[in-house]
Amino acid sequence: MSNFDETLKELLEDRNLSKSELSTIIGIPVSTIYNLKRFNPTVENAILIADYFSSSLDYFEKKTNELNYHYNKAYKINFYNNLRNIMKEQSIKKVKLCDDLGISHSSIERWAKGILPTYANLILVAEYLDISIDKLLGRF
Repeated sequence: MSNFDETLKELLEDRNLSKSELSTIIGIPVSTIYNLKRFNPTVENAILIADYFSSSLDYFEKKTNELNYHYNKAYKINFYNNLRNIMKEQSIKKVKLCDDLGISHSSIERWAKGILPTYANLILVAEYLDISIDKLLGRF
């Protein structure tokens, strides 16, 4: 299970900010923010929240203790190209990735068309490749 909601609660408390206020500020429905306790965010919503707090997604997943994350605000998410390049560097074939992680081949085909993975799969792939979630997304 993701640490996203727990980290979000800590950040909201530190800033004396409610989930409702955050919802208004970043434009995510308040119900979506409240449902983070039960469901992982979409990658897009996770990025919106992390960007608001100037944080990496790795911080939200407790993979780093460094809160302030300096990224290029003009980044463009390029998940599939980054994935393909990292897999090439590590000599990992798509079939092996799918088999090892239990991810369908059709998922990778969707990613190639520009559809982002689920947040859970994003974390799974980053851990498998031993890279940061943010590097996999191209956030820096």
